[in-house]
Amino acid sequence: MMPRPSQIDEQRKKLLPIVCQTFSELGYRRTTTAELAQRCEVRENILYRLWPDKKAMFLAAIDDIFQSRAEMWGQILADLPDPESRVERLIAYEAQHQGEFGFYRVIFTALAETDDDEVRDSLSRMYRQFHKLVVQQITTGRKGERNDLTVSDAAWGLIGLATISNIIVELSLLGPRQRKQMFASVAQALVKDAG
Repeated sequence: MMPRPSQIDEQRKKLLPIVCQTFSELGYRRTTTAELAQRCEVRENILYRLWPDKKAMFLAAIDDIFQSRAEMWGQILADLPDPESRVERLIAYEAQHQGEFGFYRVIFTALAETDDDEVRDSLSRMYRQFHKLVVQQITTGRKGERNDLTVSDAAWGLIGLATISNIIVELSLLGPRQRKQMFASVAQALVKDAG
């Protein structure tokens, strides 16, 4: 018999998307626990039962960005029998949906807070997890050819591409169609050159 998840864990999981969205919209410094409580439709003391302080809520939001994306990728790839089409499916999905929830703003906010060791460590852990996941997907879908670009370098390139794509969204540098096309073509080139 599996242990039942605690109510605290269930409530955190339920509220994290709202917490993440709030930090995404307001940033770290402008977000208050009163605002978080209002948006989560709970009293502030409930939030403090779930997390010790606002910084813990922010760190949880950073962690949730990776967890929610990894879960989404798992759902997207669940029905794919052919490992070689995994990366192409993920690239198509990310090209279509890159930045649509604005959670990259939490990452950008965290980058401005890297003088705080806990924020820097949380952000580093998130990027390392993304890198590991992307390397895994490229390696699984690789057809065996060897090229100059390592899989690790290609994974970092894809993470950088996602960051640039989010900047393009934030500053409206390209229209949605051009941004999707740019993301897909550069991502495909990076993956193709990895070996």
